[in-house]
Amino acid sequence: MTRSSRSASYERSQSLYRAACGLMPGGVHRGGAPLLEDVPSPMYFERGRGSRIWDVDGNEYIDYIMAYGAVLLGYAEEAVDRPAIDQIARGKLLSLNHPIHLRFLEAVLRRFPAADRAFFAKTGSEATTAALRIARRFTGRRKVVRCGFHGWHDWCFPEDSSVATGLGDQVLALREPTAEALAHVLDESSDDAAAVILAPEMVLPLRREAVHSMIEMTHRHGALFILDEIKTGFRAPGGSVQTYLDVRPDITTLSKALGNGWPIAAVVGRADVMEAGRRTHLSATYHGETAAMAAALACMEMIDREHVQDHVARLGARLIEGLSAIVSRHGVVARAYAEPLASMPFLAFAHPDERVRERMRTTFFSEMFARGILLHPRHLWYTSWSHTEADIDRTLAAADEAMAVARGVDAWP
Repeated sequence: MTRSSRSASYERSQSLYRAACGLMPGGVHRGGAPLLEDVPSPMYFERGRGSRIWDVDGNEYIDYIMAYGAVLLGYAEEAVDRPAIDQIARGKLLSLNHPIHLRFLEAVLRRFPAADRAFFAKTGSEATTAALRIARRFTGRRKVVRCGFHGWHDWCFPEDSSVATGLGDQVLALREPTAEALAHVLDESSDDAAAVILAPEMVLPLRREAVHSMIEMTHRHGALFILDEIKTGFRAPGGSVQTYLDVRPDITTLSKALGNGWPIAAVVGRADVMEAGRRTHLSATYHGETAAMAAALACMEMIDREHVQDHVARLGARLIEGLSAIVSRHGVVARAYAEPLASMPFLAFAHPDERVRERMRTTFFSEMFARGILLHPRHLWYTSWSHTEADIDRTLAAADEAMAVARGVDAWP
């Protein structure tokens, strides 16, 4: 497919994007940014089912973005959506409390042996922010150490010019997820750190020793350890990274796969730590909304019934192995790997010449879109329960063809 014909295939997406630029800052929300900067790419989608998604131009794709990991089972999964729709018919946001709140919390807590109490919210950003508030209240300290992406709230971008000054002194960045590097940061905090929050996808390769030693170092300095499992919760073998690695964080944050696309989040932790939440303002109007909780209950049941974690890990491992073989066969400087789980694969180009690297990356992903495979060039991917062995076969066949085209740009002047 030529570049001009490929551009035409996204004509309506591009038209909507141009219209959006006159309606909202930048023309997109952050998660809707163009996949490629230099060439047109699909941007607007109108429906999805299972592992498939269709854009407004009528193109069908096998999707590995899966709403940035929020969809673990597959799009429009009836077993999850029907209970939520039934709950809507009974009133999804009622005054005060609802029994489903308790059923939801009990179901979540059963999956996390290190946790005794839980709190519900709507988004991952809310969950991580609430976890830090609870940690500060419990310890009486203010500083926190962060490692990874934890959302969009001010503390997640302490040095950005759009947030209040001084946050950089309170929110300390851990650049290298090791106990040694953490000890250095905690020493600099003068033992005033309330918590260390770690996204486990930062630990590559993912090893128990690395996370366990960071927990020990955190406790040695009198701080709490928060494991941010927004991406990995319900997707990792055993249901969580902490189960997979046999580690016990003080607090855990959850969202994304918990609701298979319905907006739901949770914070779980030790009873004594979580009780500090009683004296902390964590309230929001929509936290008690019940439809997403009904969806999450059904989602957790299906995860257990269908052994979803085993399925997504197996397919992810096949994809990584196949891409690695393709990279080797074409002699391309690139690497396929788990980030950090096999069910969260990625392919990174690594040619030493930046211009060649970017041309190869753009060409490869553009060619994959043209062949009906939706991958994100900058963000890790996700396998889902709805993906099949045939999907992996088709994806690898497309990748072999796309890599042959991408390999050719190395000869460009």
